[in-house]
Amino acid sequence: MNPSLASLYQAVDIAQPIPPLLIGERANANGSKAFRECLLADDFEGCLRIAQSQEGEGAHVIDICTAYAGRDELADMTTLISMAAKALKAPLMIDSTNADCIEACLKIYPGRCVVNSVHLEDGGANLDRVLRLVKKYGAAVVALTIDEDGMAMTADKKLAIARRIHDLAVNTYGLRPSDLLFDPLTFTVGAGDETLKDAAVQTLEGIRRIKAELPGVFTMLGLSNISFGLAPAARRVLNSVFLHDAVEAGMDAAIVHAGKVIPLARISEEDRDVCRDLLLNREKPGAEGPLMAFIEHFSGKRETEEEDETATRSSNEARLFTKVVNGDKEGTEDVLMILLQRRKPVAIINDVLVPAMRHVGDLFGKGELLLPFVLQSAEAMKHCVKILEPLMDKLEEDSSTKVLLATVRGDVHDIGKNLVEIILSNNGYTVYNIGIKMPASTIIAKAREYNVDVIGLSGLLVKSAIVMKETMEQYQEAGLTAPILLGGAALTRKFVAEECVPGYQHPVVYCADAFAGLKAVREFEAGELKSTTWEGRAGGVKMKPGPKQVTLDRTNPVPKPPFIGVKYVERIPLAEILPLVNTQALFRGRWGYRRGKMTAEEYETLTEETVKPLYHRLLKEMEEKELLNLKVAYGYFPCQQDGDSIVVESPDGCEMFSFPRQPGSPYLCIADYFKDADSGQKDVVGFFVASAGEKIDAEIKRLYAEDSYHDYLMLHGLSVEITDALAEYQHAVMRRELGIATDEPAAIGGFVSQQYQGSRYGFGYPSCPDLDAHEPLFRLLKPERIGVILTENMEMVPEQSTSAIVAHHPQAKYFAV
Repeated sequence: MNPSLASLYQAVDIAQPIPPLLIGERANANGSKAFRECLLADDFEGCLRIAQSQEGEGAHVIDICTAYAGRDELADMTTLISMAAKALKAPLMIDSTNADCIEACLKIYPGRCVVNSVHLEDGGANLDRVLRLVKKYGAAVVALTIDEDGMAMTADKKLAIARRIHDLAVNTYGLRPSDLLFDPLTFTVGAGDETLKDAAVQTLEGIRRIKAELPGVFTMLGLSNISFGLAPAARRVLNSVFLHDAVEAGMDAAIVHAGKVIPLARISEEDRDVCRDLLLNREKPGAEGPLMAFIEHFSGKRETEEEDETATRSSNEARLFTKVVNGDKEGTEDVLMILLQRRKPVAIINDVLVPAMRHVGDLFGKGELLLPFVLQSAEAMKHCVKILEPLMDKLEEDSSTKVLLATVRGDVHDIGKNLVEIILSNNGYTVYNIGIKMPASTIIAKAREYNVDVIGLSGLLVKSAIVMKETMEQYQEAGLTAPILLGGAALTRKFVAEECVPGYQHPVVYCADAFAGLKAVREFEAGELKSTTWEGRAGGVKMKPGPKQVTLDRTNPVPKPPFIGVKYVERIPLAEILPLVNTQALFRGRWGYRRGKMTAEEYETLTEETVKPLYHRLLKEMEEKELLNLKVAYGYFPCQQDGDSIVVESPDGCEMFSFPRQPGSPYLCIADYFKDADSGQKDVVGFFVASAGEKIDAEIKRLYAEDSYHDYLMLHGLSVEITDALAEYQHAVMRRELGIATDEPAAIGGFVSQQYQGSRYGFGYPSCPDLDAHEPLFRLLKPERIGVILTENMEMVPEQSTSAIVAHHPQAKYFAV
């Protein structure tokens, strides 16, 4: 395995295929005025943006140094390292001479970084502390060729000091040679100092000898020191030539402003010769010396100004690209205004913004970027597009592939559809999101009105899948020719291929998620989109016919409920619900903070430093804005089993609830948990409808409308998990009221698993998937009193609502049909 450094998101080989490893130098309080000003203003976000900008300019590693007179280096470094660890893909270089500061940073950084630096100036006292830390935390380290006599000026001295440090590091502290990056130091050739005229020569030779005589180690330089004191434009050219020559000498890494490196091929032969005369101290007959010749050559030259302009142009494109990839909206207006001076809005979108989002999609597909960060990038993209849209011609606006999105008839769920809109629109496609509960006639009319190229239909419910199947022939008869993409939790590839594809003569494609939708649209553009096929084999293992009824203990006593009929409870305190929230399901499932390629330690850091603070922030906002109104309609009713159904008595008459039975062993059916007429007893059944209220749904829609995609997804996921926790809370209440809460802790909040008698079964879930049961349920409980209504597909509104039937039988357990 190649020696490498690593961030939370990726590993980077120290020995680059095309050297050198570029280490961004601008996040340094002593080397960057912009960074220093942000630091002195406590603008850590500004400091982070400077670090982020270097990624877009090509830096493989970011050097961070906050040491500055009057500042608390430890506090500044730990703050910025913590922020950078979450925001930067590039690994970090911890640039400090303070061992306590270095250790604090190593403790909190989730990847493998490099420490800058150690030396022998104090005889090795600081080196001892730092190398112990490097070994303990598995870091790499930069070693400077400095000893008790000072900085090494000659190649011989550079090698001698490097050898001493190497022997200590490897033989005393147990480091590997590949853990060491030797910086043989370079000094300016631009000061006119006679003792430094051969500084570049000695440095290049030092690199060659260290690489030759200390096998396995790496070498690096603080490159820009070579040109200190010269004019900025001339420095860029000299630094670039020196970088090329140092790499040829064996240099592996360089601390440099990556955005200001000029490829050697773009430097004229004449400029190269003048630079090398200075670097190699080559005197030419009749000349005043290589330094004066260099200064005269570059004074007022237009070539370097043009090169500066070219670099600035590419730098601004790179800055915008990086901002979108990193989900950073701040400062994009300034970059856009610069780009608009020479680019059309549509060119900025097509050449910079769309490629940035496609890069984001690629990173997500490879597991290198989590969904919350994708949404932050989408927010940044949308922010830029909103600035550019007023400046675009109408023709430009209508030139992209057009996609119609809708949730099908009777289905109010829109989270999946909206994620598709976010991904598609931010990849440059024109999207018409016409909303939820859309009948086929409206979809057909809107597809014609907008002349769309692709139609995307979404639905969460089993009934929605049936609607999709049934309406395919309508789309065919209407003469539509656009491919239809189908997505939603109830769909499977098999269902789409076997039930939906035959009804429509044009491509019908199953899309498991938003990025599958993006892939399908790209395939459409390439002329490669085809209908989904199913390659599963028919004739699998068949279930043996089971008994009509499972044998259960019929001697169980019927508990006495506290009342018969319905009760309404409003304003349930959130504090009673929170202990029941399944944070693992929330963080990993609904929010998308999955471990993926991270180590357990890296994922723990992400959870503690990013995910949990987000969770508590949203909870605080919910309470401050009073977004939740947790309420329940519930009741108890006499009942009896009738085959696979139960007949429930109410003051208004009888209601029948029919349930499916498992086709294979153990052939479970919910109805079996209740006594039948042969028992000579009436049983009792509980029902409830629980809701988080209307305000939270309105807030979620507001965030989406305002393009706050990240918080939209986060708040939606949290609201759904709180609703599930409310259902668990209500079930616990009903168990206590029925006197069957025997095996659970006294405090409801302590309940974490099914260690109790009886079970609850949510309507629409695997044990009773038919939502038609909501019709009799609503006649019994009349949950309209707490603001919950039904759609034509028997789905509850607001979305943050859930329902269940409660069985008290000791053998009742959760199962799937």
